[in-house]
Amino acid sequence: MLKLDLHDYTLEDAYQKCQEFISEAYLNRIKKIEVITGRSGPICKEFPFWAESNHQVQYIEPSWHGGSFIIKIQKKF
Repeated sequence: MLKLDLHDYTLEDAYQKCQEFISEAYLNRIKKIEVITGRSGPICKEFPFWAESNHQVQYIEPSWHGGSFIIKIQKKF
């Protein structure tokens, strides 16, 4: 599973990086990715909204340890 770590990014840069990472996974037909946000902070709070508003995301779920999210990517037609 591909992983993206958003630690040390500004909120704006994290958003941009996240969108690029999801698009890359979609284009490469990768089914699941993990985005590491940390357990608290603005990125952790905003990330679910970013992912849910992206049409290439099928669903998201918090990881078992709470510091990241697992994202299921839509199938590319």
